[in-house]
Amino acid sequence: MKKYLILLIVSLLGFSSCEKLLDKEPTDKLSLEDLFKDVQGAKTALAGAYRALLDENHYGKNTMVYPEILAGNIKFSKNTNLRLEDVYEVIVDAQESSMNATYASLYSELNNINNIIKYTPDAAGSANDKAKIVAEAKVIRALLHFDLVRIFARPFNYTSNGSHLGISVLLQPQLYSDPSPQRATVAETYNAIVKDLTDAIATFDDTNVGVLNAGSKQNYFTKSSTNALLAKVYLYQNNWNAAFTLADEIIKGNQYTLLTNANYAASWTGRVPSSESIFELAIETNFAGGGLGVYYESTNLSSYRMYAATLDLTGLYSATDVRGVDKMFNRQAVDATNYLFTKKYQGGATLATPVKILRLSELHLIRAEAAVEKTIPDFTIANADLNLIRKRGDASANTLNLTTKTAVIDAVLLERRKELAFEGNLLYDLMRCKKDITRTDVTPVVKNLSTDDDRLIMPLPVTTVNANKNMKQNPGY
Repeated sequence: MKKYLILLIVSLLGFSSCEKLLDKEPTDKLSLEDLFKDVQGAKTALAGAYRALLDENHYGKNTMVYPEILAGNIKFSKNTNLRLEDVYEVIVDAQESSMNATYASLYSELNNINNIIKYTPDAAGSANDKAKIVAEAKVIRALLHFDLVRIFARPFNYTSNGSHLGISVLLQPQLYSDPSPQRATVAETYNAIVKDLTDAIATFDDTNVGVLNAGSKQNYFTKSSTNALLAKVYLYQNNWNAAFTLADEIIKGNQYTLLTNANYAASWTGRVPSSESIFELAIETNFAGGGLGVYYESTNLSSYRMYAATLDLTGLYSATDVRGVDKMFNRQAVDATNYLFTKKYQGGATLATPVKILRLSELHLIRAEAAVEKTIPDFTIANADLNLIRKRGDASANTLNLTTKTAVIDAVLLERRKELAFEGNLLYDLMRCKKDITRTDVTPVVKNLSTDDDRLIMPLPVTTVNANKNMKQNPGY
């Protein structure tokens, strides 16, 4: 009997090469033997894995909105048909959590990725292409584990050695007959993430071109973009020396260039990656769906508009900051109340834009933070990176010359909030730096949360815990 796998893949009918793979919605169900009989099939599966990252339970909504709405960057502009309302209201339960779908979706993605890694080496075709396919798949697997551990487990530094509960680390396709998985520690989880990334980096060549040819190089993982992701992982792992070294190499490599103040706002329109984009999720040429932008579009063409910026966020920008209200937000009255909606994602269908995951500006902020945390602190570089990003945003910003680690970290966190708003980072930044959540311009009864509050970590779905005696639930649920 053939083994079957439902993969988020695309139809090859009507196309002569994989260049068009990202222009088609995933529809097919193929046997593993058929799908991985040759390199072309493995490429199809890999294209589907990239496409799956845009699912609404992943970067198409949940994983981008969750860290922003719980930490205070987002409020609702309407009262009905809300998404992630339980997260906003801090009333999540394990039975009906909005993030249960994310847990299920990401583990489904992991299973598909593991099939790619397992079966591609035996496919007929170029050994070089097969090696690249497996390498890119390992980076996606690392990204999936990274997303899961940040949502469903405490930060690495919650214990001195990361020995607290992490997530189930899946490195093989899971069959019903397999033993029930159990949660690894956070340290073990990060070790698996780092191994996948370093294995991939060792395989990639220096061309920084993915094995799939459609779209732009920033739409696929390459040696350079994988190093950027690894630098971010090291930051979360408190591996300061390694985070600094990698961020420093990427910045000095000159493959990416910071946008100017004048070009910043325009970089969030259209579908061509900017000079500072390192990795972003492509939108198909004929994309007709909703996407992340429909939840922010000020015109409300889709009727899904709901995520407005809080004054907690917009009040942080100076009047002359290009990232602020005048340039990067749409002002719209809803039922006689004025709201501000980010221009980073402005609509769906033909208005949909790529979801940016890694940008050069973040690498500068990673280097700035790691510079004062590493074994031999470097306040000169930390201040230089901070001033670079601050003055790119606002040319009239004063020049910082900070001399204490605490001052630099606080400045980095502030700049990360302003620079990376709506890009899915705020909650994780506050938690890994052991900062409390303080929300003012929001309506929930529970506005503020201490950094050790159980409700800052999402529960595992109750069905998962009930079905698997090895799976321990998070505290408080």
